[in-house]
Amino acid sequence: MSAAKARLELSAVLDGDRSRRPPYRRLVREFGSLLFDRPTSPAPESLPHGGGRPILVIPGIFTGDRFTLDLRQFLERCGFQAFGWGLGVNWGPTPHLLDGVARRVDGLYRNHGPLALVGISLGGLFARDLAYDRPGQVSHVVTIASPFRLPTATTLGALIRIFAHSYSPRVQTERLLTPLPVPSTMILTRDDGIVAWDSCRAHEPDGEIFEVGGAHLTLGSSPAVRRITVERLAKA
Repeated sequence: MSAAKARLELSAVLDGDRSRRPPYRRLVREFGSLLFDRPTSPAPESLPHGGGRPILVIPGIFTGDRFTLDLRQFLERCGFQAFGWGLGVNWGPTPHLLDGVARRVDGLYRNHGPLALVGISLGGLFARDLAYDRPGQVSHVVTIASPFRLPTATTLGALIRIFAHSYSPRVQTERLLTPLPVPSTMILTRDDGIVAWDSCRAHEPDGEIFEVGGAHLTLGSSPAVRRITVERLAKA
């Protein structure tokens, strides 16, 4: 398969079956959540301590480390070492970003040992892809509203197609559907206005699926999501 054809197929599976796309009225609600959703995080003392475990948080598409800062600060207060990916905006699975996040995992592993990966939205695709290739370096994968069961359907399809020409043909969409070689936690919301919610889960022998309420864009700030993430990773 040519690189151009592989990129086209990846774009197609990210845009997915139009009949399953969330209604656009939910997309309006998604952007409203950025303005009005201000939930209170759980008290760190009410949660298990992270014990200094390292975590790499991978941002969703069209966002960067600034978007995950509050989550990483919360994880730090819970006793983890939380790191951003340091690669700027996540434009999707381009060769530059795939290579960069792989180097980031290698460097964190050398300095801190096995680490957990937390992927927000499309960041979960990066997290799972890394875990297949580096099971000895990755201790756990948490995906938050991450559409890794492809094809999916998204209300951002038009934007994704703009950048699809730069996506790497190395991403194996079939592999993303196979069970991870490490423990996994999949968190999703049926209120999702960005992607089809059922593309964010897969039954895996060493995985758990959690359904919560809330919007896709602000799910990382959900108290329920933060509690689940800490409780799961404290056991990793």
